[in-house]
Amino acid sequence: MATKLKTLLVASLACAAIGTYGVVEAQGATDAQTKVSEPIEMSVEAAVPGVIMPSPVHVFTTVEEASEYIGFRPQMPKLLPVGFNIQSIITIEKDILQVVYVYEPGIDPYVNKAGGALIFYRTSTKLKGDISDDHKIHKVIETESVDGTQVTFKGGKKMVYLASWIKDGQNHSLDFYRPVTRDMAKAIIHNIVEEKSHTK
Repeated sequence: MATKLKTLLVASLACAAIGTYGVVEAQGATDAQTKVSEPIEMSVEAAVPGVIMPSPVHVFTTVEEASEYIGFRPQMPKLLPVGFNIQSIITIEKDILQVVYVYEPGIDPYVNKAGGALIFYRTSTKLKGDISDDHKIHKVIETESVDGTQVTFKGGKKMVYLASWIKDGQNHSLDFYRPVTRDMAKAIIHNIVEEKSHTK
């Protein structure tokens, strides 16, 4: 029994190390501002030796490049809590555009207390239903109108972990690593618009 527990512990640590490495690599690629004419493709080794399966995930350095690849101009957040900036931009199977925003402390540490927080924004024109990949069980699930659009909020009575909605043919989700007030989520949603060009 002790041997099995040790094996599980070692496997868990290895998975954690691999996950951390991936995040650091993504951040490094973003910071480098490398110009990529084609999307970076990752590959996954299949169970059969010598066979490489193409990854459904493509990494980009700008939203503009990702939108050209995925084939539609996404509506994007124009307002986020102070201190949040783009960490990574990916597409999944040419179906979903995902932008991850990370909190980076500024000069004044008292402006935003959400150090280490992440916001996952996803949009799609092909997929219906929940595209957030959120599998948590939330205490409160309520639908409310924001600027005439029905938005489903998940979380607690006052704090929101997830918001999802469809507007102008685009399916959206906002997944907050640390919850925000419902009013803050509504303000972000109110300011998600399509623009002529996106810059990182």
